[in-house]
Amino acid sequence: MTVIYDPSVPFPDGFSIKTQGVVVIPPGAIGGNHKHPRAEAFYSLGDLTFVYPGEAGEKREISMGPDKDEYKLFMIPPNLPHAVVNKTDKQVVMVEFANEEQHDVEKVELV
Repeated sequence: MTVIYDPSVPFPDGFSIKTQGVVVIPPGAIGGNHKHPRAEAFYSLGDLTFVYPGEAGEKREISMGPDKDEYKLFMIPPNLPHAVVNKTDKQVVMVEFANEEQHDVEKVELV
């Protein structure tokens, strides 16, 4: 059994939680496609795809899905353009933690 709530998450030193939520992402949906000054941490309970620019500006994609029932914590630094895509045929739940309220969001076309 896995329980995901702030005391159980191995956040890096200095990351403090101001907000948290559960996001349900339908099949084919795209979340994000933006950047903002807050830091975030994500756990995906299914196989979502995290999209972000590489060092040379190229689009990079990585699976957010658990490996052998071990969930991956995705730390999103401030101002990193990012999107989360559900390429599956099922809705997927993502748990989100952030160090401040959402503000100053800028749209970025990654997907």
